[in-house]
Formats: sequence, structure tokens, C-alpha cells
Amino acid sequence: MNDNAIKFIRKSARFYRLLFDDLKNATRSVKIQMYCVEQGAYGDELKRILKDIARQGVEVDFMYDSAGSLASSSSYFDNMDGVNVTEYHPVNPRRVSGKYSFNKLFRRNHRKIVIIDSHIWYLGGMNIGERFIDWEDIMLRGEGGPVDDLCNAVDRIFNKNSAWRQMHLKTPQPQVIEVCDCRPRVKHYPTKRLYISSIKKAKERVWIAQAYFVPRRKLIRALSRAAGRGVDVRIIVPDISDVKVVDLATWPVIRKLVNKGVKVFRFKERMLHAKIAIIDNKLVTIGTANLDSMSFYWNLELNLLIRDPEIIETAADIFIDYIKHSREVDESEIKTRPLPLRILGRICYSYSWIL
Repeated sequence: MNDNAIKFIRKSARFYRLLFDDLKNATRSVKIQMYCVEQGAYGDELKRILKDIARQGVEVDFMYDSAGSLASSSSYFDNMDGVNVTEYHPVNPRRVSGKYSFNKLFRRNHRKIVIIDSHIWYLGGMNIGERFIDWEDIMLRGEGGPVDDLCNAVDRIFNKNSAWRQMHLKTPQPQVIEVCDCRPRVKHYPTKRLYISSIKKAKERVWIAQAYFVPRRKLIRALSRAAGRGVDVRIIVPDISDVKVVDLATWPVIRKLVNKGVKVFRFKERMLHAKIAIIDNKLVTIGTANLDSMSFYWNLELNLLIRDPEIIETAADIFIDYIKHSREVDESEIKTRPLPLRILGRICYSYSWIL
């Protein structure tokens, strides 16, 4: 595989520049599924470009998540002439045709993916909006490669005809890049299985950077046992989270893992929104899924499994850079954590099935 075909993008401003240029050059089709699209300079520019290329004959399918994009007015999305706009699981009952389902309130489209002319693709943690400019994140830009599988995964949610084939984590001859498609109605929970099975097989390292880290019992046990057999297990979470309840719920997990020999770091510089895991020198997974119950059981997610050595090395370099801008959590910090915060953390973690 040509390693130049995939670019790592760490800043939202660069992502927007590259994305908007690629969109302007689209000739046939654009498929977008985005969790959060906010009105403002970047959201308005995206809207303008999509309307322009639609007028030029490009087929534009644009899906936004109703909960994730709640800050934007409905008129922002309604006024997109020529663009096929879909609101995923509307929060407002008045925008639902037919019976309103409260169950769907928890089932969100958490993907951030763009596919242009069935060739260029973007996938990762970046949403569209001005407030994300200073966040530390990862978005991948690629050409070709897994684009057919990505199109299938996207078209399935758009209810378009696609030659869908279900992904199996255990294949006789693993591809260099595979797509892990997590959907609520698929009961084998591929993202959860991917992480647990990979961690169980790890021999040298398990490096994970996660924006929202609230794993349940099985994943905690897999990480603890990996550390117990001598694997270098490191977890990086944000020191300043944009979701305070998740930050509180993370602390009981940190306590358990540190006591088992896992090294936990808190990224100091800014909000860390990346979703990346490196297993030995064999695998890196990057995408939209967090290590929490919402991503495992409720949300639509997409991750890539990449086995290319040079891409794994690039991902490891980024992880090491994260470590340089982080502080390690030690046992003394855990022991001296104020009792009210410890109690709040346990209460928040008890609701982790919806975090």
C-alpha cells in the first residue's frame, strides 16, 4: 500500500481547508455523515459549497445527527436546495413522521465521514464547527483503499442499494486496511470485540488515547491482565474534558487500572478528542468510536483497522507526542482525591451504560 495515500490531520483548521478544497473539486458524488455540524464560519462555508456543487450536478447526500447538531437551527439544514439532507433520529417530535420512539434518543449517528467521488475519504474524530478549532484530534484523509467498504457502510444508513458484506474480525488473510462498522442492530458489537480480542493477544504494547474513556468490566479486565503479563499498557485521556460527567466517571476506572500497573496519563494542553489504539507493531485502529457504552452498544460508529507498518509508526509518533504534553496519574493523586469527587465519580460511573 502507498503510505502517502493516507494523511494524518491533527488540527481542525487544516481538515476544513483540505475538505473544502476536495468538495469544490467533486464531479460525481459526495456522501457525508457528521455527528455535529454547527452554524458559524465553517458550518456556513460547508453549506455554501454543498449547495454550489449540487447545482453543478453533483449528487450530495448529507446526514447530520439531530442530538449532536442540536445547537444549529432547523432552518440551517432545511435551506439546502439540491442537497439530499437527512436528520438522523430527530430529537424534536414535531420533525418525526409517524410514531415517536424514545428508544431512538439514545441511538445516535456518531460518525464523522466524508466520501467524495467514491475515491477520496475522510474519517476520524473531527466535527464541523468553530469550537473544535483548538482541540487535539485525528482525522484521516485517504484515496482508494477501503473506500468501497466505507461506501457500503454509509449507503446502508442512507438506505441506498449497496453490495453490503458484513465484516468479520477473524479473517483467513487480513487486509492491510479493514473497516469496523458498528451499528446498534448488530448484536455482536464489533468495536468492543475488536478491542478486547486485540488486547488479549497483545505481547508488547497497548497504547490508547481516548476522548471519553468509560469502559465496562470486560475491557478493564483485559487491560489489567495485559499489564499483569508485562505488556506496556498506556492510556491517555483529556485533563480538561468538555463533558464533565464523563470526566468524573473516568476516575473510578483510572483507580482500578493504575492499581493493576497500567500507566494512565492526562493530556494537559487542550481538549483531547482523538480515538486511537496501537497494539504491538501489528495494528492501529482509528475512527469515531470512544471506549464507552454509547459507542459500543448504541451509536453508529466507523473505525479503520490498519496493519501497515509505516502508518503504525506514524500513529506511534503522534502518541509519543501526546505523552510529552501529558502528566502521569500516580497512586498518591488517586489516594488524595477529595472524597466528594470520589463519591460523585462512583455515582457517574454507575450510569456508564448511557455515557
